[in-house]
Amino acid sequence: FVVLYRNLVQQRRLTQLKNDFISNITHELKTPIATVSVAVEAMKSFNALADPKRTEEYLTISANELQRLSMLVDKVLKLSMFEKQEIELKKESFDLKQLIEEVVASMRLQFEKYRATVEMDLPAIPVLFIADRHHVTSVIYNLLDNALKYSNTAPLLMVRLHETETETIFSVEDNGKGIPAEYRDKVFDKFFRVPTGDQHNVKGYGLGLSYVAYVIERHDGNISLRSEEGIGSTFTVTFPKS
Repeated sequence: FVVLYRNLVQQRRLTQLKNDFISNITHELKTPIATVSVAVEAMKSFNALADPKRTEEYLTISANELQRLSMLVDKVLKLSMFEKQEIELKKESFDLKQLIEEVVASMRLQFEKYRATVEMDLPAIPVLFIADRHHVTSVIYNLLDNALKYSNTAPLLMVRLHETETETIFSVEDNGKGIPAEYRDKVFDKFFRVPTGDQHNVKGYGLGLSYVAYVIERHDGNISLRSEEGIGSTFTVTFPKS
């Protein structure tokens, strides 16, 4: 009876978290759409195209908001995936080293915003990999984004990739606040977020790392966490070679 009661309480809590998520993200979706609409209208109405500096400013704002919108849509898709308890993998062969470099390059503006330094320790030759490219891209992005959000005022991120005879190993290390021991076993749970105390600017819904863990599991891989408070965290992803 006690186990059943706990399961019911947990299920009720997850349902409430899901409802809160839907309510919050519906509101958040409106903001980037409204911002881009205002920027486009301004360029049309005030002849901003004749002012290159203002045009660049409006285009930058629009690009940033569209990226934000894309991230919000991605979170909705993740929730949908969790509800179905399955994802369809479309595996293909690609260069994992090149993909990591592309994701890091695509996040350049975010790194600049946080004044982050990103170092990479990658093989000199291509790392051929068979997996779902879209989901692996999201895994890399989520790990980098997570490291960035929870880092200190001068973030230093280290991205590593290497191979053994049987495994492909990818890791993201940061110099952030670290994760308290009591939360390390929970960071991959759906909707769980590490309490950030007075760090109110860290936004999220606790779906990123649970999505990462799920995708890795579907690829027969595993993810591990090494963290020390005040020093930082390292997430290591290991995939078996096909």
